Amino acid sequence: MKFKFSSEDKEWHQTLLNAFENILKMKIKPVLVYDQKHFSNYVYKSQARPNSVWAECIKKCGTIWLSPHLSTEPKVETLNTLCHECLHIKYPKLTEKEITKLANKVIPVSTSMTAKKKSFDIIHNQ
Repeated sequence: MKFKFSSEDKEWHQTLLNAFENILKMKIKPVLVYDQKHFSNYVYKSQARPNSVWAECIKKCGTIWLSPHLSTEPKVETLNTLCHECLHIKYPKLTEKEITKLANKVIPVSTSMTAKKKSFDIIHNQ
């Protein structure tokens, strides 16, 4: 598989999630998953609707799917993406635009990095 996170990447992701959980004083502990098919079946009840490029989250339970495509991107993209998803969980009523703006303040990313993204995330109303 061309896009794959190493075990070191996964350890780093968990460390970042733990840091965001503590910094944001999150009531729901975020959990990472890497299998999009399994995640999509849970979220969409077997309806093929996911079109996210980097990540998706289920706000109520704090489950975050992280795209393996991030494994080839600059590390700051993964950091910003995890922050973004944690902010969705922490502040479920904020709009996608508000979350993106807040995440970009915490972990700035350059326009050149984000320009090739089709969409940053899908918002779930669960």
